[in-house]
Amino acid sequence: MTAITTLQRDSTTDNESAAMGDSWPLEAPVEALGAVHMWFEVPTPVGSAFVTHRLGWVSCLCISTGPNNSLDESAFAEHVLNEIGAEAIADPAPDKTLVSRISDALAQGRTDVPLDLSSRSLFHRQVLRATARIPRGEVRTYAELAAMAGRPKAARAVGSAMARNPVPLLVPCHRVVPSSGGVGNYGYGPDVKTELLRIEGVEVAPVGRR
Repeated sequence: MTAITTLQRDSTTDNESAAMGDSWPLEAPVEALGAVHMWFEVPTPVGSAFVTHRLGWVSCLCISTGPNNSLDESAFAEHVLNEIGAEAIADPAPDKTLVSRISDALAQGRTDVPLDLSSRSLFHRQVLRATARIPRGEVRTYAELAAMAGRPKAARAVGSAMARNPVPLLVPCHRVVPSSGGVGNYGYGPDVKTELLRIEGVEVAPVGRR
């Protein structure tokens, strides 16, 4: 049986955990980097999703946008290849603990899942780490996120990094909004972003009213 990474949660609250992005591993170990990417299906607050992992380290997530929340495996395979430059196969026996942990994190808006971000540059990983520290129920502007990532003058580059987030929801890029108001852009459309924020209790000010 393939060994799966297991991390123990401490006694922090969900909100505190969501704000602890730097304390949770975001760099897969060497043994995981040599493993095959495998995927399985999980529910999310806005439909089903495919999750790709290597030895329990999540490398890609794709939310269904098909009719009736259907998942197109061929489209997902192409998405994974484009996003992380690798092929993925169906996990023949998904680890139940891993599936439960990811499903719970997605349902509760937590970010304490081990992530494999090796497909991204150092700057991109810094931005994703900072994004993982935004608590459920809160938002940050692109400029604020740039400052959190230690790159205060790179708000535009941060926006580009958000557009290429390989693990949405687990790294909550939907919690990043324009300083001018509104929800801004989102890979799955503004309606999905608005719904995710609504579920988390966030009401975003209209454009021009922030």
